[in-house]
Amino acid sequence: MPLSGAHIIAGYASTFRPERNEPILGKVVWSESPATGVTTTRTAPLPHDTMGQAIFRLRSSMDAYFAIGPNPNASASPRVFVPANTDYDVYVEPNDRAQWVAA
Repeated sequence: MPLSGAHIIAGYASTFRPERNEPILGKVVWSESPATGVTTTRTAPLPHDTMGQAIFRLRSSMDAYFAIGPNPNASASPRVFVPANTDYDVYVEPNDRAQWVAA
């Protein structure tokens, strides 16, 4: 079934071979597909001892704006534009949430 809307993954951008600089997603902690304008129910995880700072991987089936923070509002700045069907990784702080709206 094709993606309709947005999908947000929380995890760590870790690798056991960091010298390769490969854009991989390490350990996945959670994922959600919230409706437009709805904030994720889960928050960004704490930094990990060996995997470092957490990231959100953002993806949408349409051009979209994503906001990240404790109380994100994707209809206003600051927000990031993510083109349709593109993975976009953002480092996040503990307790950050995400929200999206169509562009």
